[in-house]
Amino acid sequence: MKNKILAIAATAGTAILGSSVFSAPAQALTQTQDVTINYTVPEILYLRTFQTVNMTLDTTLLGATLTPQGTGFVGKDYDPTSPTVTINTAGNADVTLDQTSPFGNLAAIQQNIPELYAVWSNSTGNVDVNLSSTPLTEAGGQTIGVNSITPTVDNFAAPGLDTPEVGGANLDLDLTGATVMGTYTGTITVDVSTP
Repeated sequence: MKNKILAIAATAGTAILGSSVFSAPAQALTQTQDVTINYTVPEILYLRTFQTVNMTLDTTLLGATLTPQGTGFVGKDYDPTSPTVTINTAGNADVTLDQTSPFGNLAAIQQNIPELYAVWSNSTGNVDVNLSSTPLTEAGGQTIGVNSITPTVDNFAAPGLDTPEVGGANLDLDLTGATVMGTYTGTITVDVSTP
């Protein structure tokens, strides 16, 4: 009988212990709520340019056939209006050399700077680009006039802050005052603005 009671007690203990181990836990409580976040990004306008632009006159713009020689160029032709001159016995010529420049219109030489500025902006409006230039002057005081300078890309939608809008410049130069070789130096001002 004693063994029966112990067996019943052991079975009951195992049943009680087993039911407490394997019974489902109490339901956990949860709650959610949305929170508003206001993250302000200010208007940003960023300009990148070169510090210095070094250019060399493209001699093909001069309209004459020139051949490189050493550090310069040479050219030649026969008088376009009178290739033959006749000198009479008194020593007088029947024609004179044509003194028209072979170099075309030196007052309107067109040069291009392919890339001059990059602009990043997150403005809600367009970006305006204005370019201006001083005359270009060499050490002896000779000058190259800048008739006009215009941006190649202007009045564009703000591109954002990742990929910029890139533009260059078209220059209309007056070389009639550039009577000596050398380096002519001036300043281009790049002005970008948003509304």
